[in-house]
Amino acid sequence: MDKREIYQKLNEQHQELMAYLSALSDEAIHQQKEGKWSALQNMDHLLKSMQVANSALSKPTFLLRRMFGKPNRPARTYEALVNRYQERLAQRAAAAPKEFAAGEAQALDRVQIIRAYDKQVQKFLKFVERVKESKLDTTLLPHPLMGKLLMREVLYFMHYHTEHHIKALKISAQ
Repeated sequence: MDKREIYQKLNEQHQELMAYLSALSDEAIHQQKEGKWSALQNMDHLLKSMQVANSALSKPTFLLRRMFGKPNRPARTYEALVNRYQERLAQRAAAAPKEFAAGEAQALDRVQIIRAYDKQVQKFLKFVERVKESKLDTTLLPHPLMGKLLMREVLYFMHYHTEHHIKALKISAQ
């Protein structure tokens, strides 16, 4: 997938998510089922993930290369990245690392989280729009479960991860 396709998929996904969330009642957005995260808790987790991704992506390339080195392999396809992630998840507990864990359902402010998430996604989309295609395959970034990923793979992961949580929040809000 080239960056134009990635941008389009991420943007469409974001529009779908924001439309879905705006249609939820306050009761539905805070509802938890079977000890799973509520829709708003899923959003809080996505917000934290997006903030970390944006922080990493905003660093200068020379600094990222100094910190994480240069890639020694080509980028995985979207499908290969998803398969690798699912393999890694199967090897350990599926709980999010502590710094990415969602807050208490009733303590979360709907408006604040959704606004902050929207702001972070807009920043992410601007990055995708501006970044050079070549940089996506020559720059590494860390991932807490997957290790070092190429920047293109991080973009793939953010799409997959968001899609996973959209499904989860739709289940929790039913």
